Amino acid sequence: MEAAERIRTVEREQLHIDTKQDADDLVTDKDIEVQRILTEKVTRNYPNHDIVGEEGDEANVDPHAVTWFIDPIDGTTNFVHQAMNYAISIGIYQGGVGHIGIIYDVQANEWFTAVRGQGAYVNGKRLPNRRPVRFDQAIIGFNARWLVGRADEKMKDAFANIVREVRAVRSYGSAALESAYVAAGRLDAYVSLRLSPWDYAAAAVLLEETGGACCQLDGGVLHFDRECTYLAADEQVKTKMLAYLNET
Repeated sequence: MEAAERIRTVEREQLHIDTKQDADDLVTDKDIEVQRILTEKVTRNYPNHDIVGEEGDEANVDPHAVTWFIDPIDGTTNFVHQAMNYAISIGIYQGGVGHIGIIYDVQANEWFTAVRGQGAYVNGKRLPNRRPVRFDQAIIGFNARWLVGRADEKMKDAFANIVREVRAVRSYGSAALESAYVAAGRLDAYVSLRLSPWDYAAAAVLLEETGGACCQLDGGVLHFDRECTYLAADEQVKTKMLAYLNET
């Protein structure tokens, strides 16, 4: 894949790096280059399809059109500083329904793929449906830094209670990969206080095909025309986490 090879072979000392909304929200010239490569390929082969990408222009989502949600490098901070745990994420939707999800861990060369109704795979090996996990045995992923600046006291208390009860907490720094890990059974939940549609579009298809679920932190459905809070989990863990997060 041309886009992945451009990322994999980059000389990091030559990267041009900017920040977006926050100091830890980075964008590089490679994000923009990969977005351009993917956009050109889609436009050339599917000229009637719409594209919504992290590094593209803001666009309204036509619910009737075939829409590609593209994140050229999910986990840019990891890409810049660690050269691991970053991914290309592509979700293809029509009528608000996800039909194809692709998350490619560039450095690990792992392809997480799913087609609606046909299962999910890692490097061609079919993923089994998730098995229920007891909450005290669950491993969840979230970025603790979000709790410092974006969570109110009620949310902080809820997360403190969750952390006390689950087996372990992890943070890999890529929403797409952590969601893919939930689908693959490597994590039992992943939660974020703010994501954009290109962050979770591909993951939602993977989760659907493995018996997982994703929603907002109030239990509401995800939107594909604006940012959302986000929870990916198996149904049992999802129910328990929503109970904690929405206690009155």
